[in-house]
Amino acid sequence: MSKVKGWSLAVCLLVLIGLSPAWAAEKPTMDFSVDFMSRYIWRGMALSDNSLVIQPSMTMGYKGFSVNFWGNYDTDEATSDEANWNETDFTVSYTYDKLPYGLSLDIGTIYYSLDAAQDSFELYTGLSGTCPVTGISLGFTVYREISHYPGWWFEFSAGKSFALPWKKASLDLSATALYLKSNDEGAYADPDDPTDAYSGWLNLDLSASVSIPITEYLTVTPTMAYSFSLSDDADKLLAASSWDNNHDHFYGGVSLSVSF
Repeated sequence: MSKVKGWSLAVCLLVLIGLSPAWAAEKPTMDFSVDFMSRYIWRGMALSDNSLVIQPSMTMGYKGFSVNFWGNYDTDEATSDEANWNETDFTVSYTYDKLPYGLSLDIGTIYYSLDAAQDSFELYTGLSGTCPVTGISLGFTVYREISHYPGWWFEFSAGKSFALPWKKASLDLSATALYLKSNDEGAYADPDDPTDAYSGWLNLDLSASVSIPITEYLTVTPTMAYSFSLSDDADKLLAASSWDNNHDHFYGGVSLSVSF
């Protein structure tokens, strides 16, 4: 799928959403946010180097269905030495939250429109839930890349939110571990055998954020995170794939979000 076709599909969906009487009558949810981050980290790989990245996002939801646009603006892109909007992602998803034991099923697609690489297209499905005793949320999501970089990504996540005694704020802690089974040695090669594709644990990402409601609709969320590799082979793969040539990354920033 070309970038033109991808954007044409996105525009058509937006038009249909805007014209649908059901959407107008049911008042779908709308969320707008912008993140100001010290690094752009994607699945343990740094896709920026020593520059501020600005990442706006827009999500429209209705009865479990959602459409999201997300972008990355690098204020000093390492590959071009200038500011550049180098990625736009388009996600369509559906969440079914009526499963037994309070579990939720998520299915969706992600189209990555990339400036410095071939565009990418993924399908994903996930299962998540919150333990009623501990309040810990657990999730498992499988991503399948079906276009230029074929492979499987297995994501395991856990998180817990703690209410803070001021301004209805909350402290949110999360951990995400990733396992990669690539089918493309050209994209993710085994460091010990470049003719074979990588298969193994990749990284663990730990994050802490404080969600601070400013008004009924506006929330400010500062975040700190640390991403590190989970094996010697992952060290080599992540360093080779990161723009800063490192396999561990400490990063942070602040998010502004408006929801209604």
